[in-house]
Amino acid sequence: MFTEPKVDRDMKRVIYAVYGSNLLKERFLAYIRGGEFEGRYHCGCRDKTEPVDRGWMFIPHRLYFAKRSSKWENKGVAFITSNKEPDEKYHTVVRLWEITEEQFYDIWEQEGKGFYPKKLYLGIKNDLEIYTITGDWIHEINPPSGSYLNIIKRGLKETTGWNDEQIDNYLRKFLELPTREIIRGNLTPMDQR
Repeated sequence: MFTEPKVDRDMKRVIYAVYGSNLLKERFLAYIRGGEFEGRYHCGCRDKTEPVDRGWMFIPHRLYFAKRSSKWENKGVAFITSNKEPDEKYHTVVRLWEITEEQFYDIWEQEGKGFYPKKLYLGIKNDLEIYTITGDWIHEINPPSGSYLNIIKRGLKETTGWNDEQIDNYLRKFLELPTREIIRGNLTPMDQR
């Protein structure tokens, strides 16, 4: 006899807005289910329930690549600026994954709070709060590896349906932007003294 799996209907749900390699469903599911992706093992979430894809949108934060990730050939990984980006040209595409709040925190642990110490609130969609994670590493700009960039490109294609030229045009502006432009756009009044 088939019985429906027990689901905690009272568990809070949130939308996790992703912008790097987690744009690719296959990669994101490694954080949920656990297992291997691109030669790296992930423990997965305590709750293995599949995420619900809630589409995508632009957010008013600028994408950049920084730090050195041993997982990605000691090259940079994706971050978004903590401060809002006034120029729409530099707004970032995010994919919206509806998950439980517990899954959000489990994924955040797997991502590494040392790299991504900040949780940003981005608004509400379908009565659910939207969050993402990032870090302030604009002084540690480092281009991404080709393999990491290819995962992001695959994710953008899957998320947006854009063709290769549209994807290249979108990413180029973030890859070619001088560090001083990123920093200039993200100094707070306190930093500018």
